[in-house]
This record gives sequence, C-alpha cells and structure tokens, in this order.
Amino acid sequence: MQTALDIELFPDLCEVVEIPLHSQRVYLIQKNGNSSLRAQQSQDNLAMFVNDQIRTLDYVDVYIRNPRSRYVSGVNTYLQHLQRDHPELDSATAFWFAKRYKFLNTHYLPQFHWLANLSRYLRSDAKIRLRDFKNFNSITDFKDRALVIPPTQDFVNELMKDNHNIELWLYLDQILLDLAGQEFTWNELLEYCQRNHKNIIEHVLPKT
Repeated sequence: MQTALDIELFPDLCEVVEIPLHSQRVYLIQKNGNSSLRAQQSQDNLAMFVNDQIRTLDYVDVYIRNPRSRYVSGVNTYLQHLQRDHPELDSATAFWFAKRYKFLNTHYLPQFHWLANLSRYLRSDAKIRLRDFKNFNSITDFKDRALVIPPTQDFVNELMKDNHNIELWLYLDQILLDLAGQEFTWNELLEYCQRNHKNIIEHVLPKT
C-alpha cells in the first residue's frame, strides 16, 4: 500500500532533457543541476521526454554528484523551502525531523533511488550512461541556485554529528559515482551492485 511519502519520493514523473549540442539526454535529478537544465531547456526550447516517452530512448545520461555534498545541500534546500512555505514551523524541530528521518524529500533522496524510479520507464535494453557531476558545467552555462542560501559550516557539522547510518546510505551513491564513465542497463547495474556490494544492497533495497 502506497503512502503519501511514497508518492512524494517516487513520483509518477520522470523527465529527460535532450542536449543535442553534446549528444546527451539528461535525466533531471534535484540537486544535480535540475534548475540549470530547466532554464536551458526553456531558453533553447530543447526536447523533453516525460514518462512513457522515455521508452523511445536507447540511452539516458545521468550525472552523479558527490553523495555527501549533495546530501548536505539537499537537506539545506529542503529546510529553507519548508521555512519559506511554512514560516509558522519551528526551525529546530524541522531540522531534527530531517536528520532523524533520513529521506523525507526528493532533494536529498539518494541518487540510486532516483535511478530506480527512472527504471520504470526505461526499455530493458536502454543504457544508463553514468557521468561525474564535476563535468556538468560542460553542457550548460546556467548556474541557478534556486534562491537557496548555501549551508554554513556549523549547519554541516550539526547535520553530520551523530547522524546514524548516513554513511551507509551515502555509500550507495558512491558506488554510482565510482562507475562514472561507464554505461549499464538497469538490470546490469543491479547485477553489478549485487555482485560487488552485496551487503550494502541487501541492507538498503529491502528498506526501500
């Protein structure tokens, strides 16, 4: 039975934008250049593939960001958006919930789980071309921070302090980052992870 959180974290909306100048079709992931690519797509009227339209593609490019920096940035963005939209909420309580209940929002949902959602719309033979987010600026000149103030060092220290099992979840995305430059079908990627990182996969996937 689906809950409201399931629908929030695994929405029935996957989007891929085509960057013809670089022969790429990039899956939009929050905190991975999502706002910048949307601005690029709007300006240049780039093709966008949504949900079942993705089944026509034989490859999708996925930029993988450093898991730790993305987690920190994602929680920071989530909390700032929460306070903007609900100023009556106590900021310390909101921070506690974001830290205690690991993934309440797509801004810091692991990138592995974003891929799992994408897999619903991929053909079985379609390739996922994993790319290092460090090279993201090569495909767009836009740098959109979406009106979010960068996190302070005190924020980072408090977020990571006594944050139980967070490194385990971040390691799941580190596996993807280590594979940047390679391509897999979704099933090939799962098989690779199960073969080479069995303990992580067996711990994480049943909890998804």
